[in-house]
Amino acid sequence: MSDYIFSSCQQSKLFLADKIASIYQDSAPKIFEYHGEWGSLAVSQQHYNGFLPFENEQHICVVLGAPVLYFRDNNFLTKTDSSFATESIYRRWVVEKKMIWDKDLSGPFTVFLIDKTLKEINAVTDLMTFIPIYNHTKSSDVWLSSHVDALAKACGEQYELDEVSLADFILNDVVTFPFTVYKNIRQLKPGTAYHWQANEQNPTESIYWQPLEEFNFASIDQAATELRSGIQRYVNTVSENMPKLAQFISAGEDSRALSGMLPQEKSRDAYIFLDHMNREGIIAKKVAKAYKANFTAGYRSKTHYLDILPEASILVGAGHQYTHAHSLGFDKKYKLAEYPAVFGGYLSDSLLKGAFVPKVRGAGRFPFVPDFEINRSPVGKSLSKYISIVNTDVLESIKLRQSEHFEFIKRIRPTTANEWFVLYPASMRVAIPNYYSTRRLFKSYEPFLSHESVKVASSVPTSWKLNRRLFNRAVKPFLKPSQYMLHADGRLPYFSFIPNIPLQSSIWFYRHIAKRLGLIKGNQGPWGDWANVFSSEQWNNQLQENSKKHKLSFFTEDIVRLAKSNQLNSSQKTSLMQVLNFVKIREPLSYLTEDAQTRK
Repeated sequence: MSDYIFSSCQQSKLFLADKIASIYQDSAPKIFEYHGEWGSLAVSQQHYNGFLPFENEQHICVVLGAPVLYFRDNNFLTKTDSSFATESIYRRWVVEKKMIWDKDLSGPFTVFLIDKTLKEINAVTDLMTFIPIYNHTKSSDVWLSSHVDALAKACGEQYELDEVSLADFILNDVVTFPFTVYKNIRQLKPGTAYHWQANEQNPTESIYWQPLEEFNFASIDQAATELRSGIQRYVNTVSENMPKLAQFISAGEDSRALSGMLPQEKSRDAYIFLDHMNREGIIAKKVAKAYKANFTAGYRSKTHYLDILPEASILVGAGHQYTHAHSLGFDKKYKLAEYPAVFGGYLSDSLLKGAFVPKVRGAGRFPFVPDFEINRSPVGKSLSKYISIVNTDVLESIKLRQSEHFEFIKRIRPTTANEWFVLYPASMRVAIPNYYSTRRLFKSYEPFLSHESVKVASSVPTSWKLNRRLFNRAVKPFLKPSQYMLHADGRLPYFSFIPNIPLQSSIWFYRHIAKRLGLIKGNQGPWGDWANVFSSEQWNNQLQENSKKHKLSFFTEDIVRLAKSNQLNSSQKTSLMQVLNFVKIREPLSYLTEDAQTRK
């Protein structure tokens, strides 16, 4: 299923379904409701086949995220929708008691189980909580949901906003785990099985997996082989019986590695979304041709990312950046929900290339310079420069929360805590709303979110990740068809870092000179041009309107002036607008899909 809300206190019919429906601005999916002395549950139907709720006399079992099942075949993915996969997971877990969560299931998931007889509940999160689960307790009542705003509306917490979390989100792109933008709602831990007994607020917790700092591979080649075979197994298992596939493509190396993983004998449609046909699109089109995929480019308006703000913000939930919902709108235009699978290449940079390993300041400006790790704590990063515009107490509270999370990470990964601070759990990654949105829009599959990828990423030294060493060795066979096609940043991904230095540096210098001379104009990248958005009349009007109605007390400066100044970067300005919009629209929506079904 896409989302659920559970309350251990029985609710009136359609009450919880209405809150799930509020996630969708247009038409909500079918919503199932269950009620009994044990409480109430609402579940929305997801796009993936085989994962409808399973119910018998004693239990109700719900699975979100469509994990790949490794203890049996996955033929249900291409058959008429059913609860076949959910029942298989239920039987292996509850009846046979054989479930090994980190081996039997791969990819994002959460599993939820209600024992109607004993009035007990169980919730299991995936390795990284790629699908976050939010918890609220009130008196002896337990509330759980996969969507933070829907939960807040259901349990009456929508007005109890946490100003520290809101400031944290605006300044740092994410809300530090385990907090949310609501004072009394928290995130559950990753890799953990929770059990609540009847009338008990506090669950027992059983951690089944953590990214412990255990480097077990004898060599980088061994790790690369394990990674390559793991992600290929994931892709093959998903696509085995699918006649046609879709994928996202770009001028980068992750999407062309994905292109090589996908079965070449099957029809594949490759999509890219751009401001206009630019360098990114031209290269992506060549890559698609090299892998014999059908290429389609979708074009955004200049204010696209402002236009989608209301709908995308609701879809991904407060405290998560809406701007990463890149597919929103295009999913309907290109009917992505009709494909049996839509593949992406998200998170390989973060997990496998050391993108967030602390490096020498300024090194990112020169991509051809080798990466070298330095010891720099992420706690309080850059907070001091906001002393003049944000309440000092709020900044100190943010730093304290970051310190607590950092200590949690250090207990798991003593020497690589600086990197994993922003990796674990997945809600600490700024771009994870990309997956939050795609899984609610179509059958989204991300091979680099598979447990094979996650486990290798956690089991290798940082030095193997830097300069693309591990990634290049793992995916090199997949890059063969495009070996002489440039990456958007001016290198050849098929080759290792060292041979690329002279090539990439020459192209880098040429482009910078050409841009200054006016020979290269416009946005050449895949994402929107924020300069166009910030200079638009629509942006300024919306900013003026929202700032008049809503004041954020933790700012000591005028919001409009800040949003137009250089004191906030582009990401912070869009997060500020998102928060202002969120404050404005956090009233529950009143409509309910006609497909909502109620079961007793």
